[in-house]
Amino acid sequence: MPIQNKAMIAHLHISTWTARKFDRRVTREIEDNYAASNSGRYNKILIATEYLGKIQKIASAARAYHYENTLPWMDNGGRLLPTANYFTYVQQMDEYRAEFLREVNAFLDSYPDYQQEARNRLNGMYSIEDYPDIDRLRQKYAFSVRMAPIADAEDFRVSLNDEDVKAIREDYRKQLEDGLREAHQDLWKRLHGVVGHMLERLSTADARFKNSLVENIRDICRLMPKLNITEDPLLDQMVDEIKQKLTIHAPEVLRNDPEIRSDTALAAKQIIEKMRHYAPLREAS
Repeated sequence: MPIQNKAMIAHLHISTWTARKFDRRVTREIEDNYAASNSGRYNKILIATEYLGKIQKIASAARAYHYENTLPWMDNGGRLLPTANYFTYVQQMDEYRAEFLREVNAFLDSYPDYQQEARNRLNGMYSIEDYPDIDRLRQKYAFSVRMAPIADAEDFRVSLNDEDVKAIREDYRKQLEDGLREAHQDLWKRLHGVVGHMLERLSTADARFKNSLVENIRDICRLMPKLNITEDPLLDQMVDEIKQKLTIHAPEVLRNDPEIRSDTALAAKQIIEKMRHYAPLREAS
């Protein structure tokens, strides 16, 4: 089945107001005070950071989810979203968007109060011109997900001679192959990363670790089948082996039972050694 039938390109766009402003006057005064020049830039905090924290936290979580649930694709700003993961992805991004807009509206409702707080906090550095009105401020916030199809090489129909059109199509086919190879390598690198981290933490007897050490591996094992766009059987087999050997024990068991901890570390080491011989990781290194 061609890649066009198995995936699409997901573009995520999130914009927020930084609430920072370069102040030339204050910068110049600082340099005059210290007899310095070109020493830096003084940026005012227009709105206290705690008032913007919830919006920024949602934006960061949405971006992290976007990258986790998609694959790299041809450096065009979009990422590859397999159709197997489409509905889960869209549902979660819709929730992030709703939460984002809810927090933005709450922030805008309180904006006059936050502006008054800034007036008191900044004192002589406060300038009304630094603060956009509500309508302009609202335009600084955006959250959108746009889907686009993956073009087929045969879709190139331009007014060129046959040889040039053929060359363009062949070049695009090569780009598709390279894009799929990079996406495939990304999955193997993700697996290698979480297993390698577990090996590092469990190999040291007194090393502390969070519950996420195991949960991250369970999560990636649940996600991998949806992202395995090339239907690589070796990847499926490796995910099954990781689930069977590295996720059967709860984190507290690994902390409190030295023998189980040692056995699990050995299993992680053997899996890492096995992965090193697989072509996708060799090509990526």
